[in-house]
Amino acid sequence: MKRILIHSFLTLTLAVALGLLNQWYTVIIAAAVSSYVVRLKGVWVFLAPFIVIGLDWAIEAYFIGAANDFILAKKIAVLLPLGGSATALIAVTGLLGGLFAASGSLVGRSLRALR
Repeated sequence: MKRILIHSFLTLTLAVALGLLNQWYTVIIAAAVSSYVVRLKGVWVFLAPFIVIGLDWAIEAYFIGAANDFILAKKIAVLLPLGGSATALIAVTGLLGGLFAASGSLVGRSLRALR
């Protein structure tokens, strides 16, 4: 449990720090570095960054959308097959962020195994 919390905190910290300087894809690098440094076992290699970064992206999407009363989010949700629901768009955003981070975490674990 201690390693899961350390991994999650490190992933979130690196993702936020790198996200301030670079683009969205830095969550993959942050999760890979975290998995390379902190060794997790089993399904937690996938789940820990998936949950942490998924929630981070969903919360950030909510606050960005709330700043303009979800006007842009509703318009984008109409373009995508989401029925104009800003809530569904936020959920999809969190899901995608979680999947990107989880895939980066699996890459980091694989690199550690190769070493």
